[in-house]
Amino acid sequence: MYQRTEAIVLRRRNFAEADRIVTFYTRDFGKITAIAKGVRRPRSRKAGHLELGNWCKVFVARGRNLDLLTEVELKQSFGIADFTEDKANRIYHLLEIVESLTPEAQRNQRVYFLLLAFLKEIQDKEDFNLISSVFKIKILSSLGFFSTKSLGESKTKDVIAILESENLKTIRDHVNLSADSHLKLMSFLDSIIENLTQTKLKTAKYL
Repeated sequence: MYQRTEAIVLRRRNFAEADRIVTFYTRDFGKITAIAKGVRRPRSRKAGHLELGNWCKVFVARGRNLDLLTEVELKQSFGIADFTEDKANRIYHLLEIVESLTPEAQRNQRVYFLLLAFLKEIQDKEDFNLISSVFKIKILSSLGFFSTKSLGESKTKDVIAILESENLKTIRDHVNLSADSHLKLMSFLDSIIENLTQTKLKTAKYL
């Protein structure tokens, strides 16, 4: 059985002498993991397509124990244009959140399109504290882990409700949080994620 879909590279690790095991979040199948044979060889044509955060078209052959990546075509590399270490760390942070929170092979197109949209936002915007907070709230909400309705009545609840329900343009026009408020909100959201996954967010310390 073969699967063709769009995907974002979430994670990769070396395997054997020249291979990599790559985790994708796909449009049609959720999170999947496949082996990319020979991708670490100097002449591999797949290597440049499989950088972290890349948006690709992939063709995967289902295997008994591990799927095989047979083709990959790059659509956009978010980490290449105007590359900086800070930008890379921001990209890796969003990828880690999705990788840690999502189960294998459970389709959720809202998660896929949220990740894609927010990776595009990192390209042009410097307000990453806001981008990160909105992304975390929307991902947690999309996966059923969080709802503003569960919070007690307060001004904070009103702000978080806007972050959960509105698009980024509307949020930028109507929400103006202080640096201290941003830090408190990010700490609150990170604690939810870490409690759910029972692991520390490794990329948080680089932001």
